[in-house]
Amino acid sequence: MHVYSISIFKVEPGQNAILLNIVYDVSSFSFWYRNEVRGVLLFVSRETAGRTSVGERVSMEHAQKVCHTTVGSNGLSAAVTTDSEYPSRVAHNLVRMVMEKFQIAHQEAKWKSVQKDTEFPLPELEGILLKYQNPQEADPMLNLQKNLEETMGIVKKTVEQLGQRGERLEDIAAKSNDLNFQSKAFMQNSERLNKCCSYM
Repeated sequence: MHVYSISIFKVEPGQNAILLNIVYDVSSFSFWYRNEVRGVLLFVSRETAGRTSVGERVSMEHAQKVCHTTVGSNGLSAAVTTDSEYPSRVAHNLVRMVMEKFQIAHQEAKWKSVQKDTEFPLPELEGILLKYQNPQEADPMLNLQKNLEETMGIVKKTVEQLGQRGERLEDIAAKSNDLNFQSKAFMQNSERLNKCCSYM
């Protein structure tokens, strides 16, 4: 999973998006093609931002790269270009965060008055790009989801292993002190119903 670029634009309907800032990480590409890759990333980001409506969240795929963007009501847009494996939810959280940081750092009247690409510095953007290379570290919810999926995998494996040893879950349940009589009866009846319904 990789984030290739983070860019910020001023967007006005019917006009090309105006670049306000962009950072790249093209280290995974051959040295000889990095300038061309930067050009393609800028082009895709600008076009995606320029074609996105206010309030809309878009993820547009191009050559196994995905550009995630949104446009705020004031015409400010951020675009994050990633590989196709990068989680969309994390990318869109990054878009929102970058827009918030830019608005804190720069007065709206200044960036709204520009009519051509103008760099508005945002020094922390390089650090953000590095941090978000690993979505699990950058997004606590994703890390929690990964841990939950790993735990679920362990539970499924444990149940499968019980079956491989020839033990039936119903036999184990019948011996359990955790289940009362009604719970044990429910498990037995649900097993019979499942067998019945599977023949239909």
